[in-house]
Amino acid sequence: MQTNLSLPTETDRRQRYLSEFLINSGYHVILAEVSPELDLVSATSKEQQEKILVLLPIPVSAELLSRIKDNLTPQHIVLGGNLPVDFTAFCEAQNITCIDYFKYPAIAIENAVATAEGAICQAIQTSDINLHQSHVLVIGFGKCGEILADKLSGLKCQVSISTRDEIAKARAKAYGYRLLTKPSYKEFDILFNTAPALVIDASVIDQLKADAVIIDIASKPGGTDFNYCIKKGITAKHCPGIPGKYSPKTSARILFDQIQEKL
Repeated sequence: MQTNLSLPTETDRRQRYLSEFLINSGYHVILAEVSPELDLVSATSKEQQEKILVLLPIPVSAELLSRIKDNLTPQHIVLGGNLPVDFTAFCEAQNITCIDYFKYPAIAIENAVATAEGAICQAIQTSDINLHQSHVLVIGFGKCGEILADKLSGLKCQVSISTRDEIAKARAKAYGYRLLTKPSYKEFDILFNTAPALVIDASVIDQLKADAVIIDIASKPGGTDFNYCIKKGITAKHCPGIPGKYSPKTSARILFDQIQEKL
């Protein structure tokens, strides 16, 4: 069986661990990020009766999808996260099975734990102050925002929540968090953004303290005006794909456990 486990350091390490788990369970696996197009073709021709799993990194680039799509066949099962609609439509049209991890709520919830831990780790590395008793703002109160706020509260941070969703506001209030009811950001030491839209714009950045830190964990392109942060001297980090960087083995196990029945 093909393994392709010698990955460059920048590769999503979840794929290495997930590949190992799948191979140990008897699957034939190709890591798309490090496998040239001909590997897809040769594997297909050698093992006509065996399904071949093609693992995509998270997030996956349009360039990589373009590079592999012409060599995919119905023999392949493609596994990835947050896959573009045009790519999944292509797979459906070609009768290629495509599994998007984040279409499954259980995976999204369990991954939110790893995301929250990684975001906190990034904040500790970036900020010059303790998290303890710091004033933090969590923007967005979905799966990631809710778990992140809980862990920050456990570290004795002064947690505030910003969300436009009325139900999310009620949940945040039930937890005892302070809701940001007016657009005032001067007090915050750290802002954590989970919203995949431009929410930390110039009007917000202009209010921040000079030593404030922004940790943006939203999917690309994030929800922060990073160019304006540079202009104003505000430290802002965009941190997508946190589970693959901070807890790749645990994250791979979550994926493996959940996709077993799908396979």
